[in-house]
Amino acid sequence: MTDDNVPQQAQVRMEIADDKKAGVYANVAAVWHGPYEFTLDFGVAGMPEHDASGELFVPTPVVARVKVPTSVIFEIARAIADNVDRYEKTYGPIPQQNVNPAE
Repeated sequence: MTDDNVPQQAQVRMEIADDKKAGVYANVAAVWHGPYEFTLDFGVAGMPEHDASGELFVPTPVVARVKVPTSVIFEIARAIADNVDRYEKTYGPIPQQNVNPAE
C-alpha cells in the first residue's frame, strides 16, 4: 500500500468572522437535549423581578444558542474539563457561585 492510498486526516482550522471576535458575555447556561442533538443556551441574568402574580423571577435573555450533535458532546465536555484543570493549575481553584438564591 502506498502513501497515495492512505486517507489523510484533515485538520480543523477555526476561523472567526470579525463581527464575532468580541464574543458575547453570559453568566447563565442551560443544557438540554433531544434524540439527535444537545442544545446549549447561554444567557445574561438580570435583576430579580416580580411578575403580575407576585412570583419572583430573574429575566434572562438568551444571547447565544448552540446546537451540537450527540456524537461530539463528550469531546466538548472533555475539552471543558481539561481547560478547567489547566486554569486551576495556573490561577488556583475557581470559586463556585451559589445558583439557588434561597440557600
